[in-house]
Amino acid sequence: MTVSDDLAYDISHCIHQDDLAPEVAAIWGDQPATLRVLRRLKDGTLRSALVTLEPGWSSGTPLEVAAVQQFMVLSGRIRFGEAELTANAFVVVPKGAAMPVMEAIEASEILLVQDPGQTYRASAAPQGTIITPDVFAIEPFTPVIDGTPLHGFERRVLWLDTESGADTRLLRVPAGFRGAGPNWHPVQEEIFCLEGDIQPDPSRPMRPGSYLWNPARSIHGFDEYTERGCVLLEWHDGPWDLHRI
Repeated sequence: MTVSDDLAYDISHCIHQDDLAPEVAAIWGDQPATLRVLRRLKDGTLRSALVTLEPGWSSGTPLEVAAVQQFMVLSGRIRFGEAELTANAFVVVPKGAAMPVMEAIEASEILLVQDPGQTYRASAAPQGTIITPDVFAIEPFTPVIDGTPLHGFERRVLWLDTESGADTRLLRVPAGFRGAGPNWHPVQEEIFCLEGDIQPDPSRPMRPGSYLWNPARSIHGFDEYTERGCVLLEWHDGPWDLHRI
């Protein structure tokens, strides 16, 4: 249902990882991995996915990326060049940078986000990768919406693209929070629940492993509520802002 010329009503997509069909694909190098796709772009290319790597899996060689690639380790242990990554590690490979050889020391799951136009090619040596060993070690701050501090909330910025304004953030929402009603954003918003519970409305309960996509300029958040509080990983494809209805 269209509410104006350029706003859409209630077209958000919410799904739990258990309801996603696994796919097998070779993303990095020749050795395949198991994917559960969260979102594809209109041209069918991958935007975000949960990727499972079996013990001994390897990318085989350093790989240069044509577009920004980000991933967060959800579980397991991964050797990433000379670094060893475990749960809550976050990696950004900027456009034109080259990621080192990646190997799964044990069964591991990562959440992958990549920009449009992503391709990989073998590189002589890794360069330019940004590693945050523990996202929770980043100093949090209290977000401010319409000039009002959201006390009890904690936001950590994991990545900010200075060219596009796109960002990835970690948001802790306090127990008992209830939203102020319907709103929309000028950019695509994707959210993955890491801990706790939250609902944008009663028809879309979210728990750890739940994924929510709010398309750009779509009205959502009709009855946002969390009973126990939650931790969310959020990513956007441009400068995020909140507009209330």
